[in-house]
Amino acid sequence: MSLSLDHIGLVGPHLAALEATYARLGFRVAPRCELLSVDAQGGTTPMGQSNSHLIFGDTYVELTAVEGEIAGHHLERAVSRYWGLHIIVMRSADAEADQQALARAGSLAPDVARAARHVAYPDASGTARFKWFRIPEAEFPDAFLCMVQHLDAGLVFNAALNTHPNGARDLRAITLLSDDPARTAGRFAGVSRARAAEMPGGWAGSFANARLLALGPEEMAARYPGVALPGSPWFAGFTVASDDLEATAAYFAASGIPARREAGRLWLDPAETGGAIIEFVRA
Repeated sequence: MSLSLDHIGLVGPHLAALEATYARLGFRVAPRCELLSVDAQGGTTPMGQSNSHLIFGDTYVELTAVEGEIAGHHLERAVSRYWGLHIIVMRSADAEADQQALARAGSLAPDVARAARHVAYPDASGTARFKWFRIPEAEFPDAFLCMVQHLDAGLVFNAALNTHPNGARDLRAITLLSDDPARTAGRFAGVSRARAAEMPGGWAGSFANARLLALGPEEMAARYPGVALPGSPWFAGFTVASDDLEATAAYFAASGIPARREAGRLWLDPAETGGAIIEFVRA
């Protein structure tokens, strides 16, 4: 059975600017969470990094920033190419078992680490602990790919934060630009236990709760005309379902946000969103 998509992450130079952008776009931005390192005895230390979430049921979009010294940061290589989407996180029920299974298959995935975030939501607060490890860049160069095991998921996936003024409800898909979509989908399938299948202009892999689309440059340009492609690989965007696509279009029009309307979908240019194509489809 394929793993579920836990969350994706969009990185910018200033978190406050990202929060303001996504609030303007009609997303409900959850209060910031402070990230904590966890030692062997369970003690926590602030990491000096915060992020905000856009909650979609059992998934979310993380807004985060590299605001200090970039040299030596774990996202240094990624943000040296572009600001925008970089992080894909798969959900694990047992991080150690998944890491060991990948190691037996030849992966050089590092040992599982422990971390936490301090959550202070209006109706819930506390320390949300988790275990995680990264898939090495050499094994999946298309994004910063990780696995996470939540130990306090109820604090993170807060249903009270799942209502967005623009009508967005579910995170349905993520889209990658690749010069070799078949290879990208194959790499993804190898670590996620997903099935990869060819589609017009690219390949698709299925999480348990979403899809990963790997498109070639021509298909990407045809699907999103006018978008400047920063080169390959590029974690280009994500797709959300809307309760009422007409209401979503009206929200953007009233807010002065240029949205492209095509058959059965709306989409926003990365210039409006901090670097990501955001597509809306009917729920």
